[in-house]
This record gives sequence, C-alpha cells and structure tokens, in this order.
Amino acid sequence: MKIQVLFGSANDERVYGPLCRSLEKCGSVKMEVASAHRDPERVRDIVQNCGADLFVAGAGLAAHLPGVVASLTQKPVIGVSVNGAFAGLDSFLSIVQMPRGIPVMAVTEENANGVADIINSWRNLSSDKIHLHWNRNLESYSPIQKAIEEISTQSGAEVLWCSPQDAQAFGEIVSPWELPRVKGLNLFLCEKEQLASSNLALDFYAKARHEGLWVGANNVTNFVLQWKKLNEMGKTAWN
Repeated sequence: MKIQVLFGSANDERVYGPLCRSLEKCGSVKMEVASAHRDPERVRDIVQNCGADLFVAGAGLAAHLPGVVASLTQKPVIGVSVNGAFAGLDSFLSIVQMPRGIPVMAVTEENANGVADIINSWRNLSSDKIHLHWNRNLESYSPIQKAIEEISTQSGAEVLWCSPQDAQAFGEIVSPWELPRVKGLNLFLCEKEQLASSNLALDFYAKARHEGLWVGANNVTNFVLQWKKLNEMGKTAWN
C-alpha cells in the first residue's frame, strides 16, 4: 500500500512525525507539507501524480486541506484535525462536515496514531456484508432504524450487528447518549432538530476525541461511500 501524507504546515511535525512512523506498518509512506490556501496548485499536483492508494491529510483552524484532497481524488481520504485553536473543535468540524458525495474520514489529533491499526483491520473487508455495532437497546430510535435501512440500500450489502470486540467490525452507529466502543469508521446519528444546537457539536467532538474515525452527523451517504472506496482500494492496495 502507498500512503501519501499531506499537512498544511511544517509546524505540525509533532502530529505528522509520529503519525508517519505509525503508518509504516501499513505500507510505504511519503510525507509532504502543502497548504490548501497558500499553495493549492502544489496540492493538486501531489494528489493527482503521487499514485497513492490512500491519503492522510491534516490541518488546523479552517482545515480545508483534507476536503480539497478529497475533491481531487477517488481514493479514500483520512483527515486529521490539528489542535490549532478551540482545542481542535474548529478543525474537526471543518473536516468532518463534508458535503454528501465528497467523504473524508475525520480523526482527532489525540487518536491519529491509531489510524494505522484501523486501516490494517480493514484488509479483508467483505464486499457484500457490513459488520456494524450499535446499541440494541436503542434500536427503536428512529434515526438508527432509518440509517441501517439506508446503509443497506445504498451499499447493496447486508448490514449485520456485531459486538464491539468483533474483529470484523467496520465501525459503529453512535447516538447522542453514548460514547463509541469501536475503533473503526463511526457514524453519529441524531434527530434533525437536534442539529440546531451548538451543544451537540461539542458532544460530537467529545465522542470523536474518545476514539475512531468519523463522517459528518447523519451523513449516511458519505459513510457508505467510504466503505465503497475502501473496498475498491482493497482490490489492489494490499497486493
């Protein structure tokens, strides 16, 4: 597997240094400093010509770099939110709340070094089954019911419940009342009306800092697209 790491500033070495070393357990790693704002053409050149199977991009503050990378490639993109201000909340929200159809898997600075283990756990993803954990005591909660149905419809795969410890677990569906238990790709679900509260953004960020990779709140489409991209990557990246 070829992994291209891009960070917006050389000042973020405290994050990308250990991250790159940890990613070496997945494959070959190349690191570049390139800013989406100050040098967008260089970012475009790197993304379109590096031949990577997977991208990991990190930035703080407005943190547009991961989203820009995702707009330039069909390969999976992991975005690292750097704690530049507001304890990294602004960066996390900039990365995770991507429009439908342009997915980025967001991870907080605190959990960046665990990304390699998550990637390796996806080596043998099933193409017709998605193993997910969710709280069965909340199955009657309508957003969970709807999300399970939409994930199955959009992916064409069977969605199967699994325990948090199951080695096949791809990720987790997480409600506002609980912390994540799976180190995978997690989907935060809530009632649409709850999104009007800024307090929910703080709760979302607290969950992300606990563990895992994330797509935007209620964004089933991007969750499924990430699964599809990772399945496609798996056909060649591990050879």
